[in-house]
Amino acid sequence: MVTQICPKCKKDAFTWHESDVLSNFTVWSCNACPLQIFEDDSDEEPCEHCGEVTKTFLQSQEEQFNWCANCNAVTNYQKNE
Repeated sequence: MVTQICPKCKKDAFTWHESDVLSNFTVWSCNACPLQIFEDDSDEEPCEHCGEVTKTFLQSQEEQFNWCANCNAVTNYQKNE
């Protein structure tokens, strides 16, 4: 499987699989750090940095942010309380 750059640790170890429990959701996890986060598959939009329609909203219990799978830009980062 192709890996991406992890938005948290910046290592090329970010992979995904489709959720068995939640339809239309992808589970992203990093093999180099403890990040596991969910993506709503219906929520892609153009990235303001690269212009590709590969920016998506990622959310976990701890944090949420927009992430571009093409250029790895992270925007609107928020820690959940």
